[in-house]
Amino acid sequence: MPSLRVAFLTLAWLGAALSAHAMSVVPPSFDELVAVADNVVRGEVTSVRSAYVDRPSGRVIRTFVTIHVERTLKGPAAPTDTLVLSFLGGTVGSDSLEVSGMPAFHAGDREIVFVGANGRTFCPLVAAGHGRYHLLHDAATDRDFVARDNLTPLESTADIVLPLETAAPGNRLKSAARALSPGDFETRIVEAVARLSPPAVKTQN
Repeated sequence: MPSLRVAFLTLAWLGAALSAHAMSVVPPSFDELVAVADNVVRGEVTSVRSAYVDRPSGRVIRTFVTIHVERTLKGPAAPTDTLVLSFLGGTVGSDSLEVSGMPAFHAGDREIVFVGANGRTFCPLVAAGHGRYHLLHDAATDRDFVARDNLTPLESTADIVLPLETAAPGNRLKSAARALSPGDFETRIVEAVARLSPPAVKTQN
């Protein structure tokens, strides 16, 4: 299985206050994204809340994003239609822990997310923002389309390996009219899951 070279910078507490930190990732290819994900789901964000969490290494703030799952594209179907993602960082009262580059969610967002190691790492999305795709509506063409974490329209699965910086050359002149529809993107994901899955082992009678 392809491995993602994901590097997270060390987080540190500065006195009683929580300060800003950075997270760095290497953009994956589409196949890497699909192969590494434990789950891929489409759904709508229903709530976002932050809370203190006690860990053996100390007390930290984590943000919990609840998603109403509309369709599971990879992985076992959850026993309920709810998926809760756990992210490092957030704000509780006057204390904040900011991780630069961490995707931000809001209630009402419609998403396709590629999930890996949820609750066991800084960010439960594969390659951070590269594992999150907005489902948006283009009023000019009256069609739904897929956009990346930086809101750049996703015209092809080949665009996934591009940097997320909006000013990067590969992100210029992308068009919502040419972007993949949610249905097209889902079809490509399901096809990749089937193509990348190990062949079934035949047993002899």
